[in-house]
Amino acid sequence: MTGKLTLLLCAVLLLSVAGPASAAASDPAVIQVKTLNDALLESMRAGAAESTPARYRKLQPVIEQAFALPLVAHLAVGPDWTSFSPDQQKGIIAAFSRFTIANYAHNFNSYDGHKFEIDDNVSTRGVDKIVRTRIVPAHDTPVSLLYRMHEVDGVWKIVDVFSNGVSELAQRRTDFGAALAAGGPPELIAHLNKSSDLLMK
Repeated sequence: MTGKLTLLLCAVLLLSVAGPASAAASDPAVIQVKTLNDALLESMRAGAAESTPARYRKLQPVIEQAFALPLVAHLAVGPDWTSFSPDQQKGIIAAFSRFTIANYAHNFNSYDGHKFEIDDNVSTRGVDKIVRTRIVPAHDTPVSLLYRMHEVDGVWKIVDVFSNGVSELAQRRTDFGAALAAGGPPELIAHLNKSSDLLMK
């Protein structure tokens, strides 16, 4: 009887541990982040064998799927967005999308035994979800990333990335604001394209 009770308790404990992890793994927000992590890891492993433009082409469909790039561009511009013409809005979205992909293609270009770890606990903040992950290199300090996810047309997409507590969206707002103050949408588009050109070299 004691043996059966022990087995039963072990089974209950295993279920209590495995349940949240299993639920997290099937969460659509987590699946988006995992797909992105896998693509970045592949890009890193390719290293110098692939050029930045080649990495860009491989990462482009994954990043466009994982990130709500039009929404992020809108949020980074702020209230002035509605005063821009449709062509200006499209131009900013295109330039920002190119810059985002170029940034990832430029930075995720080498591999040193890195691995990605996703936290099993997905939290909810209002209408958004928070997915936490870490980039763990073999010989350096891990980098903590927090993805804020928002549902766009039924698909969970990234709207902000916090790297060691620093919001990427907040940085974009500052950067966009300076360019817009200097010359409006044309200056912002030119600034983003110039930054992308430098990253793609």
